[in-house]
Amino acid sequence: MTWWPGWNSIEGAAKWGDIFFWAGFAFLILLVGCEVLSKAYGWRKDALVSLRDEQAVAAADLRTKQAEQDLADAKARQEAAITAALRAREAEEEAEKKAEPAPMPAPAQDEPQVQPQAQPQPTTDPLARTSEQVARLQERSPRGLTEAQKKSIIGLLSPFRGQKFSVVCIAGDAEGKSIAEELVTVLRAAGWNFPESGVAEATYNKEPVGLSLMVNASQITAPSVLRPVAMLVKALADAGLMQRNGALADPNIPRDRIEVRVGRNRAPS
Repeated sequence: MTWWPGWNSIEGAAKWGDIFFWAGFAFLILLVGCEVLSKAYGWRKDALVSLRDEQAVAAADLRTKQAEQDLADAKARQEAAITAALRAREAEEEAEKKAEPAPMPAPAQDEPQVQPQAQPQPTTDPLARTSEQVARLQERSPRGLTEAQKKSIIGLLSPFRGQKFSVVCIAGDAEGKSIAEELVTVLRAAGWNFPESGVAEATYNKEPVGLSLMVNASQITAPSVLRPVAMLVKALADAGLMQRNGALADPNIPRDRIEVRVGRNRAPS
């Protein structure tokens, strides 16, 4: 070790001993400082990671709220359009009611006045007739829906997705079953729930004529049933498949569904 600096002199050994002592002390202080800085940067990293996660959660919440707001706005616009359509239809019906024919001129005094004959009273249910009465009615061309009518029906009924319905036609009526199956396809496309296995067929003492809607008697005024029934009547009436007064109450219909009853394809008289 004679080649080490100051190894062979007292002054040199003392000098280099002090140098190495204070150098070691300085390195020890530097080590402590590095450990402190390492811990401080570690804490800072954890804080930044937490801040980043909070910002990501806030951004996701903002996107969710924006999507919900957009959905609510779209639903409000759709409901406003439906309300406007209903009001326009009501205005048209009011205009039709007000448009009465001009009164006939009064007969001269020297002419005897002819009393009008009493008109026969209609039956309680004009859509239900005996098989003999139905046979005397004029048969119409086969019923069907155009693509435009299908799209219109789907647009009117899609806001009531999940509404349960069933379809019944007269047993042995091929034309009635064909339009019944077409209605099932369209209502399913609108999101309505058809829990049955297929179109039901039934026999009646008084066969129905045309299309009619049957609703549980205790539910006919409930808003949850009244609105989809009103829109279904409007959609089918606009398509020329039924009359606008074709919604009837029946206590035998399940409370959670609407029954579409397809009668004979005859022109009511």
